[in-house]
Amino acid sequence: MAILKSPSWLQDYSTTKLKGDFFAGLTVGILLIPQSMAYALIAGLPVIYGLYASLVPQIIYALIGSSRRLSVGPTAMDSLLIASGLGLLAVIGSQEYIQLAIILTLMVGVIQTFLGFMRMGFITQLLSKPIISGFTSAAAVLIGLNQLGPLLGINMEKGNIIILLTSLSTNLGNIDILTAFIGLFSILLLSALKKWTPKLPGTLIIVLTSIGMVHFLELHLSGLNVIGEIPMGLPRFNLPKIDLGQMTLLLPLALTLALISFIESFSVGENLALQSKDHIVNANTELVALGSANFIGAFFMSFPVTGGFGRSAVNFSAGAQTPFSGVISACLIALTLLFFTDIFALLAYPVLAAIILMAIRNLIDFKYPYELSRTHFLDFFMLIFTFIITLFFGMIWGISSGIGLYVLLLLYKSIFPKIQVKPFDEKEEALPVPPENSKTTKNHPLIILKIDTPIITINIESIEQQINQHMILSNPDSHGLLIDLSTVRYIDSNGVKGIKRLIMQLNEKNIRILWYSLHPPLDAIFSVNKIIFRPMKKNCF
Repeated sequence: MAILKSPSWLQDYSTTKLKGDFFAGLTVGILLIPQSMAYALIAGLPVIYGLYASLVPQIIYALIGSSRRLSVGPTAMDSLLIASGLGLLAVIGSQEYIQLAIILTLMVGVIQTFLGFMRMGFITQLLSKPIISGFTSAAAVLIGLNQLGPLLGINMEKGNIIILLTSLSTNLGNIDILTAFIGLFSILLLSALKKWTPKLPGTLIIVLTSIGMVHFLELHLSGLNVIGEIPMGLPRFNLPKIDLGQMTLLLPLALTLALISFIESFSVGENLALQSKDHIVNANTELVALGSANFIGAFFMSFPVTGGFGRSAVNFSAGAQTPFSGVISACLIALTLLFFTDIFALLAYPVLAAIILMAIRNLIDFKYPYELSRTHFLDFFMLIFTFIITLFFGMIWGISSGIGLYVLLLLYKSIFPKIQVKPFDEKEEALPVPPENSKTTKNHPLIILKIDTPIITINIESIEQQINQHMILSNPDSHGLLIDLSTVRYIDSNGVKGIKRLIMQLNEKNIRILWYSLHPPLDAIFSVNKIIFRPMKKNCF
């Protein structure tokens, strides 16, 4: 199939591109090591699974994906969604929890791959930007509040914003001074490095500096919570234990995660493609590529992955030319797993919390909601609605409710389409009028009407009512109606019946209908159904 054709970037690969990919891959790999471990913690998994998730999936995506600069791996938003779903089914961090996470990865991979082969890439249109913005901002707030526990050294319950804020307020008196100092110092240092030396790997500098501090000052012996021993070695091939009962419970989460992670990844890839202008991102190919990365990754102990905005932006700015940069990043992860996991044993949890907080700060968007509040009230309402539902009822409810509201609004617009109506003005050349009717329009008013929606069962009654309102009640002196169907591509059987009724009703009022720009399919439908017009009364024009 065309979806699985060989990568186009291999055809003209050169040493110049290899140089760009090599340095970009190293840069992203250095960023990904501590970041992936932090995201594993958000997902409720041991940190080693973050490294596993950053290995095989990157290589699979590089071989299949259509985006040349997308960096695939764990992300903060998806990790929180995993934790919020799996936390209801098993104890976080337990062996059962880990097994569920791997089964979830397998299911997400199957769903995404299936959707890709079925060419369902158009589902990107189900999540409008207001819904994504509201959901992402709420997710960032929840992620940030969840990280205040390890940042300040306090125990916090997981849940919605009410539970998090209540837990935070009751535990503020138990803040660990050493943990809070290291966490807040890490945030300040990360901010300073990003501002003054943006080209340096600030995250890795913070990680190595904190590890050195903990080692030489023996802070872990003073009660500082550190990661501890990390297993060394590459993830081994392992068949996930399939349990139909567990899969049934995981299905709603898997569907939600498959959709959200694809939308997140595709939007990032498309944005980078528009900036580079050297390739096109194909939605169906992306579904298969992400699905394959997750499906195969599940056999190597990965949890669900997708394209991340922050890493991909770094990959782009570091000079990546092709997806081979992802292979370079994966090689660095592999070297870390083989030889350097011991280094990270003394990595403090507040440092990881600081890395997460810095990574998500740009996810909260204030400018876009402000613009919508001034220009598009319905879109602003959708954004706020999704934001509030996500905060108070959870991420699955938030995104599901947002999509549901969007579909309802689309249905409403389809059932009650707005028809553009204006009187004919000879000075305006808005629409060409047949020459044989030009004389009549000079002597009698002609109303121009434009329909912008398919004429189907659910809206034909509304269309009839609106036309009758304009022609019979609002413009009783009009004797001609010019209907512009230039944007209409389909009329169903009930739509045809409605048009026939409309013609009869208007003819009875001595109003003639003229049709403009009938597409061939509509012309054929009109001919087959013998939609003809009764001559108007003598001297009516």
